[in-house]
Amino acid sequence: MLVVEADAAERERLGSWLEAAGHQVLTCPGPTEPDYTCVGSRGRTCPLLEDASAVILDMSLASEAVGSGTSAEDLLGLYLLSGRRIVALGSRPGPDVPGQLLRIGRHPTRRGLLDALDRILGTEGRPGSDRP
Repeated sequence: MLVVEADAAERERLGSWLEAAGHQVLTCPGPTEPDYTCVGSRGRTCPLLEDASAVILDMSLASEAVGSGTSAEDLLGLYLLSGRRIVALGSRPGPDVPGQLLRIGRHPTRRGLLDALDRILGTEGRPGSDRP
């Protein structure tokens, strides 16, 4: 599981929930200084994505704030083209892609995040998917 989140505290919070639910978690702050460009947008494969079965992507990245580099939508497109399943966290509505992309609000609750992940991975109703 890859968590792409610019805010370190939020990245840690989301990652800890996923780990407690039994997922192996990799984290990434998204595109950062100096040019806010992601490795994947330079024509190369993101090394973190290789081992990720799914991606939790906060659409409010540092590159969005500065208006430079790899945008969240471009990063989302790269992840979609890689065939990964994605839970996108955002404040703007957008279409879902059945079986591949589910959009939910930013700063989800633990249950909201894990339920969304179950939905996108198709693990709803399996043992261990009930949670408080």
